[in-house]
Amino acid sequence: MIELLRKIFGGKGQKEETRKNSITGRNQTFPVPYLSRLDGLQLLPGQSLIIRGIVCASELNPGHEQVLINLTGGPKVEKEGEDDELDDRLLSLRADLRKRRIHINACVQGQWGKEGIVKKGWKTGEEFHIRVRCHDQEFGIYLDHKLVAKFAHYVPISHITHLYINGDVALYGVSWEGKYYQVPYTADIPGNFYPQRKLFFSGFLKKKAKQITVDLFADKDIALRIQSRIGERKVIRNTRTDSNWGQDEADILCSFPLKRGKEFDMIIFCGDTEFQIYVNDVFVCNYAHRLPSPSINRVNIEGDLEVHGVHLK
Repeated sequence: MIELLRKIFGGKGQKEETRKNSITGRNQTFPVPYLSRLDGLQLLPGQSLIIRGIVCASELNPGHEQVLINLTGGPKVEKEGEDDELDDRLLSLRADLRKRRIHINACVQGQWGKEGIVKKGWKTGEEFHIRVRCHDQEFGIYLDHKLVAKFAHYVPISHITHLYINGDVALYGVSWEGKYYQVPYTADIPGNFYPQRKLFFSGFLKKKAKQITVDLFADKDIALRIQSRIGERKVIRNTRTDSNWGQDEADILCSFPLKRGKEFDMIIFCGDTEFQIYVNDVFVCNYAHRLPSPSINRVNIEGDLEVHGVHLK
């Protein structure tokens, strides 16, 4: 009977199906080992590293899968001889998936600091989402959208020049983005929001959040309002034309996607006839255009959240 009820109503903690397409970016692949230089860039407080992928079975040591993520002060990330010295690892995350532990540390001039351990892991075949957000004095480390640790800087983040990822993973997303944003946040949309463009934004929902609102303006009209009402567990969409609101739409194709005290990613994709809305790569709902999408020229985000990143593609 319990199993039947789970099939009908869904089990507790059941994961929603993510979409693997060009909208979510999950159709991409990155080489592993992965080494990238932050060319011409200097990390600033408010910026985030986002890593997305899938845990793979280890070919060399099955059952002992590991993942390594290092923010380094140079390109020397692997030893070629026993006497080789690696560049400083200003933040090192090592996931021991068999023991379900994440080890957090830093190594400066060959000396390791005090290690922190977080109980967390993934099974072979599971997707993961890791975000490292830089602050003035520390890193904020998010695993699957939950803040799990804060790790103080041993040296200024401006010393970080490279990102290195290795281990039993397939990568489909690696990016740096963001800054500190004021809320409400408003910005013009260069070239307007024509079909095939997408707006990506990430944020952190406050622990006592009641609602967040995203408005896509077409001059004084609002072509699309997405209002997530946390207490009601509803995602309301509507359009305002000449100061008049149309009919609300509230149906969604998944469970309510936002959780208080957790970080999230939202994508608004502009199709030829409708908007498609995703949260954490799960398709939430669509909304047919009521105004021509190329007339959309401004975005506004407000409510009970911190905005971590906003960009257009």
